Amino acid sequence: MTKVDNTPQSAHLELDLDPQLMQDVTHVYQKYGMSVTTAIHLFLQQSVSDQDLPFDVELSPKQFQAEIAREKATGDLQSLAAVEALWPDCPDQ
Repeated sequence: MTKVDNTPQSAHLELDLDPQLMQDVTHVYQKYGMSVTTAIHLFLQQSVSDQDLPFDVELSPKQFQAEIAREKATGDLQSLAAVEALWPDCPDQ
């Protein structure tokens, strides 16, 4: 008889982050004694629990435009649509 392994497999998430952002965010979460991976895990769990973003989105127009430019440059159009939906009154570039 063959034993079936029903253990859920871990999903792998890969992010491309600006090195300075990674350094800064690592410093922030170290204050709480956690890694960036743990912080992302908590973020995702809270998103599922709330069925929403676990925080209010408050980007300045400059930050928002920078994110739109980054997503267009990387070809991340699925994410781009989500970001643009967060701020429908933002003028097009």
